[in-house]
Amino acid sequence: MKISSILAILISTLFITSCKEEPTKPSTETNLTLEVLDKSCTEVWIDVKANDQANKLGSVYLNDEFRTQFYLKDTLVYLDELLPNKTYSIKLTNQDGIGTQTEFTTMDTTSHNFTWETFEFGGEGGSSYLRDVAIINENDIWAVGEIFTADTYTYDSSGVFQHPYNAVHWDGNEWELIRIGGYGYPGYHTVYAFNENDVWFDGKIKWDGNSYTAHTNNFPLYPNGDAWTVNGMWGESSSDFYVVGNGGNIAHFNGSSWSKIESGTDLDIQDIYGSKNKGSNKYEILVVASVRFQNNGISFIKINENDTSSRMLTDGLPWSISCLWFRSGAKYFIGGSGLYQNIDLKKSWEIVGGQPSYFINKIRGVELNDIVFCGSNGVLSHYNGKSWKHYMSNELPYINGRYYSVATEGNLMVAVGYKQRSVTIVIGRR
Repeated sequence: MKISSILAILISTLFITSCKEEPTKPSTETNLTLEVLDKSCTEVWIDVKANDQANKLGSVYLNDEFRTQFYLKDTLVYLDELLPNKTYSIKLTNQDGIGTQTEFTTMDTTSHNFTWETFEFGGEGGSSYLRDVAIINENDIWAVGEIFTADTYTYDSSGVFQHPYNAVHWDGNEWELIRIGGYGYPGYHTVYAFNENDVWFDGKIKWDGNSYTAHTNNFPLYPNGDAWTVNGMWGESSSDFYVVGNGGNIAHFNGSSWSKIESGTDLDIQDIYGSKNKGSNKYEILVVASVRFQNNGISFIKINENDTSSRMLTDGLPWSISCLWFRSGAKYFIGGSGLYQNIDLKKSWEIVGGQPSYFINKIRGVELNDIVFCGSNGVLSHYNGKSWKHYMSNELPYINGRYYSVATEGNLMVAVGYKQRSVTIVIGRR
């Protein structure tokens, strides 16, 4: 009996010891999966596939620290307050302790440190301005608008009447004044570049590297036959892109002809942007509409694959909006009378604090850690993934005018607009 008791104690001790030595890593449940869809410097978006785990309680741990809990279903989990350039382990378990895990590294911040070069010209024969800018590379930049010089509205030596210029081009050394099509009118509002031999102006004129070609076949007009002002362009290629403008107009180009997309609004559509969703691998295309500085209402619209449109929620937004930029399925920004952000388009927008109290005309980005916006009185700001830096009245002066548009590519930032009667351009390099 004593021997049996001793054996029982020894077996019990071995059993307890072996239990203590079991790894803490959860058993893998093949029907429960995690996929990191997107990440910023301080946030992560994780796709959860629960499959047959429905009605079980799930728990999310970040570096073994509990973060959130929910009944398991296919969903997108959002976590914030992370640190830049840090590797995290994320674990998802059900109530039985069975689960899965993966690792990801947050993005590093980008540099706020730009060196600036400023250009001012035009205005001798009228008030000059630039409305939009497109960067192909540091030696190939286009901007459009209306530029008056001393020869404007005069005749040259051949007796040709000289209209204002409507574009400028940067070749790495200087800005060349250009009259697109040889005429210089009308003044253009938008420019969009797919590459150096595929540049579009107001959606209807294409530069192929050698000449300008009109692509106006079946371009939709107002019901009375009048043209409308194009305010924005976006596309995947020159055979699949969109233009938006005044009166709620949206047009789609398929490479040979145009078709109209009904927007459901007669407000002026101010901007358009598209981003590929990493979950669906499809482009999400959104537009914003309002009459700037007039309280006529706002619209936030999605362009669907079948050339239809649908309204999106505008709760929390001001009555004057002008621009947008986003990473589909992750983070969305809308600018105008303030800067607003969202991570769920089914919920209300939130204002981004700490911004200048001037109107924002355009916001663009390269990644979630490299975003810029510009606006009235010389507003020009950069987000590095963790913080905003505002250059106006710091590295760049307050101006009696505004930047209408800004573009960023790699380590280059270019903003264009007007100062009093002259064109103003600022190039930032880092």
